[in-house]
Amino acid sequence: MSGGDTITDAVIGGAAEDAVGDAISASKRKKTQHFSMFKSPTAAGDCSNCGTHLSGPVCHSCGQTSDTFHRPIWDLFMDVVDGLLGLEGRLWRTLPALMFRPGAVTKSYLTGQRARYVMPFRLYLTASVLFFLAFSLVNSGGGDSEGAVGLDEATIAAQQVGIERAREDLQNLPPELRDRVMEQLDNTEANLEALENTGDLVPEEVRELQQQQTRNEMKLSIRQALLPEDYPEEEPATDEDPDLVDMDGWTMSVGDVSGVPYWMRHRLADGADRIIDTQGEALWTAMKTWAPRLLFALLPIYALLLAVTHFYKKGLFFYDHLVVSLHFHAFIFFQFILLGVISLAIGPGWAILAFMLWSNYYLYRIHRSVYEHGRISSVLRTLFMDFVYMFVLSFGLLILLFIGVLTAA
Repeated sequence: MSGGDTITDAVIGGAAEDAVGDAISASKRKKTQHFSMFKSPTAAGDCSNCGTHLSGPVCHSCGQTSDTFHRPIWDLFMDVVDGLLGLEGRLWRTLPALMFRPGAVTKSYLTGQRARYVMPFRLYLTASVLFFLAFSLVNSGGGDSEGAVGLDEATIAAQQVGIERAREDLQNLPPELRDRVMEQLDNTEANLEALENTGDLVPEEVRELQQQQTRNEMKLSIRQALLPEDYPEEEPATDEDPDLVDMDGWTMSVGDVSGVPYWMRHRLADGADRIIDTQGEALWTAMKTWAPRLLFALLPIYALLLAVTHFYKKGLFFYDHLVVSLHFHAFIFFQFILLGVISLAIGPGWAILAFMLWSNYYLYRIHRSVYEHGRISSVLRTLFMDFVYMFVLSFGLLILLFIGVLTAA
């Protein structure tokens, strides 16, 4: 490795190996060369780029292929597609081994068998692009939900039956608690009777006005909490705790915001307005935009966790751990896609269980085959990585939520 940044070295090294592999693959394909008025500046059999005498389809000095690229445009298009997805065969050799032989691709790459598989960085990019493309197609987010539907007679009758059953179940509660719950049930029953006597359905126009009023009250409460200097005459929402903000019957604790820059609080307030107006669609869109970037930032973090747990092993470098991290996250993306399809047949519950078992077995095999640990040590290390990485993902989710609100405006 060079003395520069490790991650940069890893990315550049992988890209260079990809370029050589693509050149070899491109030179092996049968192409129909066309006459061209542009002639090579070097003699036949010499590299057009550096002049080195060629002993094969690729120059051993500069890595340029001997292909002249004077051929139908369709061939050039296929070169681009192959460069992105490795359609020459490497992708289809890589995927089965990656998914069903955990650790095999990583061990082969680190021991020098690299030409037969897609390079780690490209494999991760391919997996992430396919995953987020599939995710966007099947998840359109919230925001298009229809307005609330009024209660019909059958629904009112069913809720009244439920109230009567609840009254019977309350007999064993302490008197004070029973009286308090009974009062709430009486109020609910009175509201149901009022709906039943007044014709049950609320007009659509009235319902929309009520929803808009609720949204306005929520937006005002959030702005008063985040920007108290803009509302100097506003009294605290509650006498007990001035940091509690009342929003249509429920409270939100915002704490002391004086230490947060005003511009940031203003952006958060504008973002909250946008999220409420779009019923969550703005937040969903912003989080989908930032999620790939956040996951990309987690790659070196996971590699760092691996490096910390193997600091005593000689001959292991950060580059090696980064390759493991790239393969593991690529595996996770492809697994999500595969289990998303399988869940249509087995249900989401079994798909989640399969994900947990499959991903943990993958980590176990990584520790067994790549890092050459024993069985018990591999199990303990897998559990430790699960525990620590769960905290990292939770913190990352909070960051994603914060950035989503901040950029939703």
